[in-house]
Amino acid sequence: MKHIKYITHADVQSLIKYKTSDDVIIFLSGPTSKKTPLSVLRSRDVIAVNGSARYLLDNNIKPYIYLLTDVRFLHQRRDDFYEFSKNSRNTIVNIDVYESASEEDRKYIREHCLMIRSFYRREKGGLIKKIKFNILKRLHNDLLISIPLSKKGRLVGFCKDISVGYCSCHTIAYAAIQIAYSLRYKRIICSGLDLTGNCQRFYDESNNPMPSELSRDLFKILPFFQFMRERVKDINIYNLSDDTAIHYSIIPFIDSSTLDDDVVYEKIG
Repeated sequence: MKHIKYITHADVQSLIKYKTSDDVIIFLSGPTSKKTPLSVLRSRDVIAVNGSARYLLDNNIKPYIYLLTDVRFLHQRRDDFYEFSKNSRNTIVNIDVYESASEEDRKYIREHCLMIRSFYRREKGGLIKKIKFNILKRLHNDLLISIPLSKKGRLVGFCKDISVGYCSCHTIAYAAIQIAYSLRYKRIICSGLDLTGNCQRFYDESNNPMPSELSRDLFKILPFFQFMRERVKDINIYNLSDDTAIHYSIIPFIDSSTLDDDVVYEKIG
């Protein structure tokens, strides 16, 4: 495998430099995403994930970042990946996507995308993993992580700087939030952060939709959002979803009609 170049501090600074709004909309896959007014999406930077970019591009909205962490998406919807990547200002993929890709796709990713590393693939682990993360959190002040005492317990964490890495938790939303936080947006606004019912994707109306494990994994996901609320004191995050499994005490609800009430935007670059 050719040398992998992960996103650097300089890359993060460049992404910060070319932001065009103080807010960022994380445009997710839940059905309530389609309730977000196009005017809101057009007036702010948008992080699109997986197939949600289709809706944006169909409405002439160019994502600031297209994010992919699901290896199945590249395998099953390769043409979509290329279209979404080429029509977004920046593309970020995780190392799992890269490692599972063909050599042709790896070449494209190396040349056109930024890559982020996850600190772990599984939240469970034994003594060696506990020692590793105790060392890592001492080396990196931006890595907030809780290490379980028992072998059956699960790691929970949040990384404030994606040039260091990110903490995964079975939903791309959490990766996108860490990216948005790293880019110092004044407000992070989630669209389609539902995680309710069978967790269907609003853009996947085919007869053979990609399977979703979100409802099955919800008990693993929720502790990460609770950890974020308790430990990331300066995060300014909101949820536009009126049908969500994330309690509003963790991520407060905000109505799209009030977004502009007390915010002034300055175009940059």
